[in-house]
Amino acid sequence: MTTAEREREDLWQTSVRQDRERRRRELDAERYRFHADQAERLRRTMTQLVEHHEKEAKKLLEVKE
Repeated sequence: MTTAEREREDLWQTSVRQDRERRRRELDAERYRFHADQAERLRRTMTQLVEHHEKEAKKLLEVKE
């Protein structure tokens, strides 16, 4: 393999590594957004469920009084 061929091979390998790293960062960002959004959806749902059950429990106490 000539020096020029080795240099081209090295450049190609560097390019592949950079592309893989860029793609990994993109996927990490997508996963972050998914988990952050899911946490917010669950927080809203759980808050609504807690409020609903507290209201229902209060109704039961009012009926007994």
